[in-house]
Amino acid sequence: MHRIFVLAFLFFLQNGTQAQQFGGFAPRTRWQQIDTDTARIIFQSQSETQAQRIAALVHRMAATRPQPLGNRIDKINVVLHPNTTLANGYVGLGPWRSEFYLIPGSDIFAQGNVPWYEHLAIHEYRHVQQYSNMNRGLSKAFRVLLGEEGQAFANSLAVPNWFFEGDAVHSETVLTPQGRGRLPQFMSGPASIWLAGRNYSLMKWMNGSLKDFVPNHYQFGYLLTNYGYTQFGDAFWGKVVHDASAYRGLPTPMRSAIKKHSGMRFRNFVQEAFRDYREELPRPKEAQPMGLVRQQFFPQMIGQDSLLFLESSYRHLPRFVLQHNSKQKVLKLRHISSEDWFAYRNGKIVYTAYNTDARWSLTNYSNIVVLDMATGRERTLTKKRRYFTPDISPSGKKLAAIEIDPSTRSRLHLLDAENGDLLQEMTIGEGTMLLHPRFIDEETLVMVHRRRNGSMALHRWNLATGAQEMLLYAGYNTLGYPFVSEGKIYFTSSASGTDDLYSFDAASGKLQRLTETETGNYFVSAKGGNIYFAQFTANGLELQTGTAQGQPLAKEYLANERERFAPSSDSFNILQTPTQRFATKRYRKSTGLVNLHSWRPNYEDPEFLFSAYSQNILNTLDATAYYRYNQNERSHGVGANIAYGGLYPVITGGAEYTFNRRLRTPRQTQLFDQAEANAGFYIPLNFSGGKTYKFLRFGSSVVVNRLMPSGKENPYQASTRTYLQHSVSFSHQLPRARQHIFPRWSLAIAPSLRHQLDGAGRQWLVNGQMSLPSIRNHSLVLAGSVQLADTGLVLFSNRFANARGYADYYLPRMWRVSANYHLPLFYPDWGFGGLLYFMRIRANVFYDYQRAWWPGRISQRALRSTGTELFFDTKWMNQLDATIGLRYSYLLDEGFGGNGSRHNFSVVLPVDLLRQ
Repeated sequence: MHRIFVLAFLFFLQNGTQAQQFGGFAPRTRWQQIDTDTARIIFQSQSETQAQRIAALVHRMAATRPQPLGNRIDKINVVLHPNTTLANGYVGLGPWRSEFYLIPGSDIFAQGNVPWYEHLAIHEYRHVQQYSNMNRGLSKAFRVLLGEEGQAFANSLAVPNWFFEGDAVHSETVLTPQGRGRLPQFMSGPASIWLAGRNYSLMKWMNGSLKDFVPNHYQFGYLLTNYGYTQFGDAFWGKVVHDASAYRGLPTPMRSAIKKHSGMRFRNFVQEAFRDYREELPRPKEAQPMGLVRQQFFPQMIGQDSLLFLESSYRHLPRFVLQHNSKQKVLKLRHISSEDWFAYRNGKIVYTAYNTDARWSLTNYSNIVVLDMATGRERTLTKKRRYFTPDISPSGKKLAAIEIDPSTRSRLHLLDAENGDLLQEMTIGEGTMLLHPRFIDEETLVMVHRRRNGSMALHRWNLATGAQEMLLYAGYNTLGYPFVSEGKIYFTSSASGTDDLYSFDAASGKLQRLTETETGNYFVSAKGGNIYFAQFTANGLELQTGTAQGQPLAKEYLANERERFAPSSDSFNILQTPTQRFATKRYRKSTGLVNLHSWRPNYEDPEFLFSAYSQNILNTLDATAYYRYNQNERSHGVGANIAYGGLYPVITGGAEYTFNRRLRTPRQTQLFDQAEANAGFYIPLNFSGGKTYKFLRFGSSVVVNRLMPSGKENPYQASTRTYLQHSVSFSHQLPRARQHIFPRWSLAIAPSLRHQLDGAGRQWLVNGQMSLPSIRNHSLVLAGSVQLADTGLVLFSNRFANARGYADYYLPRMWRVSANYHLPLFYPDWGFGGLLYFMRIRANVFYDYQRAWWPGRISQRALRSTGTELFFDTKWMNQLDATIGLRYSYLLDEGFGGNGSRHNFSVVLPVDLLRQ
């Protein structure tokens, strides 16, 4: 049990840091702040409007506390980032802070109508309320023992992620007219499973699947939290979380607390919640057979019988597909992108692609790419811009796209389709978001407006005069993805309570509803009296066809709200909160550079380590101080390491002093003290773009080591050694689809050199790895290493990975090549006791060939091994991802130790040289 606990703790710490970007902004960045007793909002000048609004909403939530989880509210630091196109946000402990990525995504049906920064304020501040009231009982003890990371770990084991996210979605739903709980697309996931007649196990709902579509923990969590509030009142989850976070009711605190306060076992609680929601749906007519989960976007007829669409799946990366009759042809892999939009006209496909700033990870772009279907040639038309949802004019000479600037204001840009030059810019009042432009003709287009209060409308714009006309008003219903064909505008709207398709004839003013389904319909196009679209099913978004004729409706129909799966209650519309003016002042980057947040022990034979961790709110300074005890030497040491990421190179440094090292000498064991200091730098670069991720990192450091005799009868003199360390790492890889074990193509190489300045000591090490595609989701992985060291082998420790199954030999000359064939065996989607869940069982067959020798003393020796590895991709306690492996190695040659067993068995945790 102790080992399981330590492993879970380490996995949690590793996974919990992924949202943070160390040193992600340029040194010239200047910060302002709104500092109150409730929150400190840290922002750049162009984001002041958003900062003031976020502060107002946060203060309203802190004052009113709808659906209270407790009485405590801890002050939070919130950092606003306006230069990244990856819409996101988080609240975290270790350190206690929140970050908002302000530029919204273009999928209005997934995010809702609420302005994105207001959505973030409501959702993320609910996490602040959650964490503030979970520091109790055993969770509080963990915080005392381990700091903020201790509380985060204890909370994650006691309170599942479905509650954290489901409860936050519930807050955004009851506090606004357009939270995700009101969105048909958000609820289409669970509805599609029930309508398909699928009876997933409880653990499958909680942990997901690599084989089948399973709604995520946001959706599962919202269903349960909303049911709890509806059936047992606004105080229900506060009482549950109070007991669960205090670990009352082991071994499953959350389930015990739910049973205590609802009178139902957790399994029955889930069943009753699902039964309530299913009552709003018709009975499934027939079970939908399980198949490959795929997402198909924007089908459009080309010619008489060819259909073009974008497709991704659990097995494939996003690619453009042309379907002719029943045959499909893959045209091209799509570039990495933050949106699944594309437009087609006259043999050209236009879409946006993700690009990064080489050094600053919190700055990235969305540029326009044009694909010529006839030649297969792709051109990136713009550079360092943030464009979304481009369309092509009927003549093919112009493009229309939405640009979002760092103040999150949207503009319509008309661009030259040949060179990307800006031809015309059109803006609208501050607070209105422009979405999904489509050309009607060369001088007119139709576009979606999302207004400041979250209401939506469809407008027609005259590009010559700048005049605009509202064609349809949708109220708080979602509206988008328009398509123009033969004088009619086709689009999706949530007016019916689900995302259905509509057509509107602007000349006659006639509106028609074209679909009437229980799950959403999107990406409509029309030709020859037929429509082509994608419908949400239990196997993903699947292509459908239908007639372009439908049920006539009055235009006013679109503005009437019809909800399914209604939230527990509407507390109040927090968006009506007035925006008061908070005082602002400069936030210096030197503020709180030392910010101690966590401390923890670690043991790795023969050393015990106790470390304390500090990180400032802007995430530019990482510092660690530690105490070390070595059992073999019975020595004590203290030290510290630091890294500063606020400059172009990351500056590193550290120092350590060790007392009473017991080192064996030819005469006897002697006592020494040792002092060591290091200073250096590294530069992390990210050239990701096009179809691949590309990372380069290089750096150097100098280390000074002084060994000093400390015993009275020690005959040795103090000595000082100085050496340099240089390293380079480069990786280049395709993204991975959900079922890919390794990327379909990847390359990584990492050379390093350590050499002594005042002596002959040196060590070269080069590691490399390449993955290649094979059948289906199989991967062929080739790897190699070379290590060259001086014959003394005294100064530098061994870093070479020997052939599997052999001991860790350290000789001056060693090299190894390996071949691995990875393949999935089963996708069990099975677990037990709420403790362990098996996502996938996979195998690897390997062959290692190594040669090692000591020049002048030992002849070359081959060390060959072959064998197999069995890996279990699992989730522990419905929370923590962990891969456990079993390895059998057969040694084809004798090692240096003599006639040992040729059969070797071991337990492994696999590591990947490539950046994941």
